[in-house]
Amino acid sequence: MALSFLDSLDSKRHLLLLYEDPEFARLIEFRFIRNGLKNGENCIYGSAEDSGSVIIKMLTFGIALKYLQSKQLQVLQINNRDGSKEAILKSCRKDIERIMSGLVPPYRIVSRIVPNVDTIEGISAELELERNLQKTFDELGGSVLCPYDMSKIEKKHKDEWIRELRKNHHVEIYVSKSGQGRVFELN
Repeated sequence: MALSFLDSLDSKRHLLLLYEDPEFARLIEFRFIRNGLKNGENCIYGSAEDSGSVIIKMLTFGIALKYLQSKQLQVLQINNRDGSKEAILKSCRKDIERIMSGLVPPYRIVSRIVPNVDTIEGISAELELERNLQKTFDELGGSVLCPYDMSKIEKKHKDEWIRELRKNHHVEIYVSKSGQGRVFELN
């Protein structure tokens, strides 16, 4: 169901990917990117993972090297953020500006700008950025997929964080441990 939803996605959307199965989540992320590339969209994939290993996994998945060579696809390494919520936000805003400058619509982005959402400061900063993105989404020229590993979300207030994430996205894609994916319209 999740893959067929991605294959039929034809309008810009702010997508929440909550997952328990990292391998199937990666399949969803790469399918989202590959579909965008096939549609002529510019794509950015941001991750805390080493960009070289991400590129190798993309090539193995079947994303052609020509997209990287032509810069239609960019793979960025996003570093963990430390400090207060305000310090994290300041650092993130610089990276967002860098990522968005020169990005030509239509585009697709797979990323979460705060990789370490296992702390209250990290998830709080990420949620503020998600709220801002959702408020200004109509002004953007593309779709954004925000992946969250359920096991890495700050545990003390996890249910509250997830409710807030759902409020600030158009669609939720949920992937269970069994690799089953479900899609929920949120707004």
